[in-house]
Amino acid sequence: MKGLFRGLATTLSTAFRRPVTVQFPEVKHELPVRQRSFPVLTWDFDHDEPFCTGCMVCVRNCPVECMTAVMQDNPKYALGQSNRRKGIEKFWIDYGRCIRCNICVEVCNFEAIVMDNTWGGHAHSAFDRRDLHKDLDDLTKASREGRLPRPFRPVDDFDAAVAKLEGKEIPEAGMKGARPEARQAQIERLAAGQGAAIQEREPEPGALKAAAAAAGGGAEEELAGLSEKKLRARRMRAEKEARDLAIAEGRDPEAAAAEARKAFEASVSAGGTPRAATASAPAAAGAKGDPNSPSKLRARRMRAEREAREKAVAEGRDPEAAVEEARAAFEASLGGSPAAAPGAAAAPAAADGDAPSEKKLRAKRMREEREAREKAIAEGADPEAAVAEVRARWGVQ
Repeated sequence: MKGLFRGLATTLSTAFRRPVTVQFPEVKHELPVRQRSFPVLTWDFDHDEPFCTGCMVCVRNCPVECMTAVMQDNPKYALGQSNRRKGIEKFWIDYGRCIRCNICVEVCNFEAIVMDNTWGGHAHSAFDRRDLHKDLDDLTKASREGRLPRPFRPVDDFDAAVAKLEGKEIPEAGMKGARPEARQAQIERLAAGQGAAIQEREPEPGALKAAAAAAGGGAEEELAGLSEKKLRARRMRAEKEARDLAIAEGRDPEAAAAEARKAFEASVSAGGTPRAATASAPAAAGAKGDPNSPSKLRARRMRAEREAREKAVAEGRDPEAAVEEARAAFEASLGGSPAAAPGAAAAPAAADGDAPSEKKLRAKRMREEREAREKAIAEGADPEAAVAEVRARWGVQ
């Protein structure tokens, strides 16, 4: 009985405690400043650029090799808006491989990378692992939008603890230019009609003219120089982002995707590469990506033949006759031959992808000869006579 009352007392004492559970994700516990989710790049609001200089220290020290970076000459240095001679052109992190070890943060010399210590750093679920490949825009977005109120490095806590132990003045926390105060100062500069970046010194001679020329034609030249495959990838990404945003805002996702597609086509046309012309212009025969190349026409013909054969077998008809009908219908749809298809250039007579080439015809004849020989042997007939009959039908002596 004593044990029973002790158990009841424990139950009653816990029944009146305050609940410790929360209704996630509507309600979230406050995360500690040392929380690690995934690494992100910090944004320097004083100079309106990433802190990263592309020095590759984090890339070289990453134990799982999930980082890639490309350095470039910093254009803002010549304009006098930055003291960094080098800047980052491209940066990728594969969150699918990252183990959140914090090594990249500890080895960085420029306060350029931190572990996202907010709940937003955990919201990276995706159906496709490729969506976990984050580029420079993705990695700086949290800092640029002010969603990192307390960017943290372990060395800051260590220096503060040592200074406190030795009775010295606690040093100022790092990443001053990435904190909300710096972002607010940038907003005030823009409201006052000033530039987004602080002017550190006078621009170098000719720097302003070169920057204006680059800003005027850079985006159009970049799109104009992209292949059809890369243009399609960019368009699909823009549509996906527009669709996701529309779903989050409760709008029609397909209408948003259509608007994004229209805007992308307009931007491509402005760059001197109209989308319609790009999509319909035929590539050279056999070129990768040409929908009417000999190899792709052959693949479509073979698919039609296979479907016709399977359908004929299922219906109890002659499969070879069905294949001949499918081949004739396919060539008729192309105007009589694959070479007559819109945008398809004539292939050489003996090309690998050309169905009626000499090599293909010889292989087909030899196959019929072999089948005729095997059939004659099975029936007890003269195999050579059967082969001669096939060769005569093909017009071969």
